[in-house]
Formats: sequence, C-alpha cells, structure tokens
Amino acid sequence: MTGFSIDLAADRIIDTRTRDYFAEVTRSFSNECYRSSLVMLWTVVVCDLVYKLQTLRDLYGDASAATLLTDVETKRLANPTSPDWEAYLLEEVLKRTKMLEISEHAQLRHLQQLRHLSAHPVLSGTDLLFRPTKEDARAQIRMALEALLMKPALFSKKIVDTLVTDIATNKAVLISREKLKAYLEARYLPNMPLATERELFRALWKFCFKLNNAHTQANRQINLDTLSILYARNSAAMRAMIDGDRLAFSNVGPDSEPLDALILFLAEHAELYASLDASAQVLVGGRLIADIDNRVRARFTTPDIAAHLAALLAEDAEDLAMMTEPVWKNLLDGAEAEGLVDEAIRIAVKVYGKSKSYDAADKRFSRFIEPILPKLTVSTLTELLVLCEDNSQTYGRSRATYDHPQIKEVASALGVSLAPYPSV
Repeated sequence: MTGFSIDLAADRIIDTRTRDYFAEVTRSFSNECYRSSLVMLWTVVVCDLVYKLQTLRDLYGDASAATLLTDVETKRLANPTSPDWEAYLLEEVLKRTKMLEISEHAQLRHLQQLRHLSAHPVLSGTDLLFRPTKEDARAQIRMALEALLMKPALFSKKIVDTLVTDIATNKAVLISREKLKAYLEARYLPNMPLATERELFRALWKFCFKLNNAHTQANRQINLDTLSILYARNSAAMRAMIDGDRLAFSNVGPDSEPLDALILFLAEHAELYASLDASAQVLVGGRLIADIDNRVRARFTTPDIAAHLAALLAEDAEDLAMMTEPVWKNLLDGAEAEGLVDEAIRIAVKVYGKSKSYDAADKRFSRFIEPILPKLTVSTLTELLVLCEDNSQTYGRSRATYDHPQIKEVASALGVSLAPYPSV
C-alpha cells in the first residue's frame, strides 16, 4: 500500500458524479467507519458502472451498452426491492464489455459480498455484523479505484471500431503525431488495460500492413501514427506479443501500399524486422528492390547507419536521384545526428556529379547540393569539385553561372584552391 494516496486517486475519478459520491466513502473511512465505507463503496461502484454504460450509449453510440442498460432496468423493475440487478449488472459488464479484467471482476464480486456482510446481520455468527479492519477497507477502496473508477468508459468490445472511426473523422485536425498523441492520451489511453492496448495494436497492424481497401488506403497514415504511439507506450509488451505470434504478425502485404507502410514503421522501429518471419522479409525485400525511397529508409537491413550509408553510396546515381526530397532530408538529418554527415554528403555529391543532362543537373543541384553546402568539408568539397570538373553536364549548363559561385564561396571559406578545377 506504500505510496498510494486515496485522496490523490479520488481526484482522478473520471465521472464527476462518481467523484462526488466517492467523497462519502472517504469521509466514512477517515472517521473510522469502515463498515459504512464498504457499503457506500459498493453503491459507488454500481453507479459508476451505470454512468459508464450511459456514456458508451450516448457519446459513442454503443448499441451493446444500450441493450445492457435496458436489460438491467428490466431486471430491476421485475423486483424493485431486490438488489439482484446489481450483481447481474456486474456479471454482464464482464461478458459484454472490456471495462474489467477477469481478476478485477472477481475482486469487485468480493467487494459486493463484503458489502452484504457489512449491511446485513449474520445470526449464526458471534458478531452479528462483519467488522472490516482499516487495512481491509483501504485495500477495497484502492481496488475499486484502480479496477473501475479511474478508468474511462470507452473499453467496450467496439473500442477498435470507435477509435479508428474517430481518428479518421478528425484526421484533418490531427495533422501531426504530436497532436494525435495528445488527443489519444486525453480521450482514450489513460488507464487503458494492457489487454485492450494489445487488441487495438493487433487490429491497427492489420489495417496498416495487410488490408488494402478504400477505407484503409484513406486512413493508413493516421492509423500508422497511432500504431507507433501505442508501440512507444509499451514497446516491450508489444514486441513480446509480436514474437509470440510471429506467424500472424508476418501475414502482411502483398500489395505495395501496405508493404510501403510496413517499411516506414520498421524504419522507425528497426528491432521489429527480426520479429518477422522469412515470408514477410521476402515481401519487404521485394519492395526495397522496387523503390529507392524504401531502400533509403531501410536502415533495418544493415547492422548500423554507417553500413547503410555505405550500401546507398554503392547504388547507381540514377537510382539515387529518384529519391524524394523528404526522404533525402530525413537521411541527411539522421546521418548528421549520428555524426556521419560526410557519408551522406558523398551520396549527394555522387548524384550531382554523375548527372547525364543539363536538366538533370539543374534539378539535382537544388535538391541535393544546396542543402549540403554549409556542411561541406575539405574532403567532401574536393570530391564534388573533381566530379564536376569531369562532367560538362554540371558546369556547361546555363544555370551553373548562378549555382557554382556558391561552391566557390565554400571553397574560399575552406581555403581550397580552385586552380585544378578551371571549369567549375
């Protein structure tokens, strides 16, 4: 119990009505009325279950919650003086929603039994009424808070559909991963049971990397960002789940869009490449061969970034030139962060220096050379000058009169003589 504060936890109760009722529990506990605190605690639990079902019905359109509320009310009206509907409510919440783990349900059933013992005399016993200790009452209060009262309502069986539909509807506003993370943490993730996170992760994995219909195509990026957020929250548990069901998680593709999304994900979480079986790795390899952007992203296929940059430098310059600007910028920034910016710069130098036409050189200078000019060293600048001097497609074009003076300024700043490179 060390370190747990009932008062602090009470402030985290989701429903304000439940929070108000719970204040009576804490007052009874503080006044050493432990029997009364348990009686009221069970009442608060029942009220909170009803409030959560109403929230699911009214705010999220959960038909299962609506049906359960109707069934509970029918049972209550059938015998208005009997509390049997309360136990029925608890049992059906376990069956029809994911608000409770099996262990939490068992503990709440125990609370209901303690409540009965606290409120009704036992004629066959020495003490007519159950006498809970302070420790008994405190343990039950903590259990109820953690098992139910501090949880949001949205842990029904339809959480996957609800969450995916919600973020798809609001993707025009959730325009960055930071905004999406803040939204998910405010609306869905607090106190989400690990079992629910696993279920959600598994569903999103399928939406991102297997399915390829109009809906998944339209929402693949926001689903992918959500998947990354979930993985970052509990990477050890999620990787253990993937390793434990490798066959299912390796059932990806074969269409290009899901595989491209998987490569994006693996580029961020390289350790998961080893968690896929050979069939998935073959499909990924096929997409790497087909697309230079994917090969640039695929650091997960080499031991480290140095080996990855070396492999890219060995690529044909015409292929390298096809990488898109965001992918090139990401590679350059990543190499710089790892202290290997020169190796990335050599890729840009090769792409420009091997230009086969004036038009290609015009485009490659602006895309590949201008971003690296402030990062050039004597060594990488010299490599650039040598390649330019040997290729008239770089210095013979009209725009070179505007572009190459920028190279000369860097040479001057670095003290590199241009005498061996008269054409530049």
